[in-house]
Amino acid sequence: MLFVHWYVGKDQVQPLHNNFKQRSCHIKLMIVDDHVGIQGSGNQDTQSWYHSQEVNILLDSQEVCADWLAGLRRNQNTHMYGAVSQEDGIWRDKDGAEAKGAMGINVGHMSWTKGVMGAVKRVQGDGGF
Repeated sequence: MLFVHWYVGKDQVQPLHNNFKQRSCHIKLMIVDDHVGIQGSGNQDTQSWYHSQEVNILLDSQEVCADWLAGLRRNQNTHMYGAVSQEDGIWRDKDGAEAKGAMGINVGHMSWTKGVMGAVKRVQGDGGF
């Protein structure tokens, strides 16, 4: 089973969307069967593969994977507050509200404009990655 979480800082009880530039975590971590770990900053897209200077590492070590998880649990609240719905992949608080700034699943037929505007802002130096 796949468990997906938003990053939640140690002093937070809900995720902060990157749009607000308060904090973010770009690194990715996947642990499979408690012993195969993949960690790094690279995305699975052509930008990361061919243009960006990003890297991932894969290892097979139950001890290292356990250490990684223990470190995360000591320094973040992701495991307590960051889980997304197994049904639709959306994070919601205890009252059912989505994270402020999140697009959700009903983005509308003009949602592509948000992506275009984000690309323009990045070219202008305002959008970040």
